[in-house]
Amino acid sequence: MFYAFVSKAAQLIPAPIVRKCRLYKLAGLFLNKAEEELIFNEVFVRKLKRNEHKVLEYWKKYRYLDEIQLRCNITEDSKVLDVGCGISTVLPYVKGERFGIDPLADEFWNIYEYPKDISIGKGFGENIPFPDKYFDVVFCSNALDHVEAPENTVAEIHRVLKAEGHFVLTVELFEAKIKRDPAHPYAFTKNDVCSLLEGRFQIIFEAESPWIGLRGYLDGSRKAHNKELIMLSQKV
Repeated sequence: MFYAFVSKAAQLIPAPIVRKCRLYKLAGLFLNKAEEELIFNEVFVRKLKRNEHKVLEYWKKYRYLDEIQLRCNITEDSKVLDVGCGISTVLPYVKGERFGIDPLADEFWNIYEYPKDISIGKGFGENIPFPDKYFDVVFCSNALDHVEAPENTVAEIHRVLKAEGHFVLTVELFEAKIKRDPAHPYAFTKNDVCSLLEGRFQIIFEAESPWIGLRGYLDGSRKAHNKELIMLSQKV
């Protein structure tokens, strides 16, 4: 009942007021993780539909997509996976046979129509529903801090990557561990990220960008609230 009320309110109230009133933060006190994330995306999808061209712009400007595609040599023959793809996945902007998994994929299909040539299905990072050594490139964009077990997720990404396959990781970066909210159980430092990759991946490119967030960027904001780490690594 409370979820239905908050969902309706979030869709009716203009987004700036939602943020000013901290509706998501208040809702997080009463909703579970999945409900909180679904409400966020129900609001986000409206902005996305009006400004989808800005997603590619954001990826190129702040997430170094051109550099990543060049270094990964993504072609029409590549198999590409996005773990925790959400609605604003990078998949429409890369070549190859493309797949996305997300715990809320079934619910997302009810509010958003993905491109028909991309396969999106329900799945968890801790148990990726694909065979060993299947993908050439795996993206995980602003999703690793949402999972239940980051180390298991990184291990699964390593498992489904082909020999010398590439892992493109994007995370919000923190100077120290802090308590966040149910949707974001983790706050990663750079050392945390390096520790998760150690022994499985070799870092070949990294950069930091202002953490504006795609939602803020679609709204026209260029104000950075934190930093975002973009790290490209290769399976070893």
